[in-house]
Amino acid sequence: MAKTTITAQPSLEVTDNNPSILENGGKVLPVCYRCTKVPKEGLYDGFRIQGMFFCSECQQELFSAEPGSPEYQEFMFLIKGIFY
Repeated sequence: MAKTTITAQPSLEVTDNNPSILENGGKVLPVCYRCTKVPKEGLYDGFRIQGMFFCSECQQELFSAEPGSPEYQEFMFLIKGIFY
């Protein structure tokens, strides 16, 4: 598993299988697999598929995307990448 560490405030730690931000207090926050944002409510503000986190905003977009639309195709590409 490749690991990249970037020193910043707060320190940013991202791994291939579990992207997350590590705060100064040692609290690990999720990063959305699609939009790469940290949700305000942390782990309670989205869902996981095979360890990959999707924020609630992307969840809403996924559930409202019309089959065949570019947004739907993007989600299917991301989700297939998680399983295969």
